[in-house]
Amino acid sequence: MTAWPNTARPGEPADTARPWHWLARLDDGGQAPVPLGWNSAARQWLSWDGSALAPEEAARRFRYLCPALPPAEGVVEAAATEKFTPVPAHPADMVPRRDAIRNHVLIFAGSVVATLFLAEKIVRRCG
Repeated sequence: MTAWPNTARPGEPADTARPWHWLARLDDGGQAPVPLGWNSAARQWLSWDGSALAPEEAARRFRYLCPALPPAEGVVEAAATEKFTPVPAHPADMVPRRDAIRNHVLIFAGSVVATLFLAEKIVRRCG
């Protein structure tokens, strides 16, 4: 079951004005909900790593759960409906794209330096 809010527009969120929504992967049975950003101007989903996903692809791979509410709005809405299931606006362990790129570049640079250091040690021993 793909469970998208509007069957006429599968792969699109219920409220296109909201930037973040919770989706569940179909391949793992919805075990780990994923927050994805919705770009209404481009009509595509955006993940934290900057990759884009078309609505048609999202409809095949994900099930729509709900919008990701900011904490204050979530509490107000929960009080109004008397149902509250806390869902964070985004997972705390996710890293913004620029920080992830910086980390990968630093890891690569460290690997190059370590490889050159070891290569020099080996050449000096053998030579």
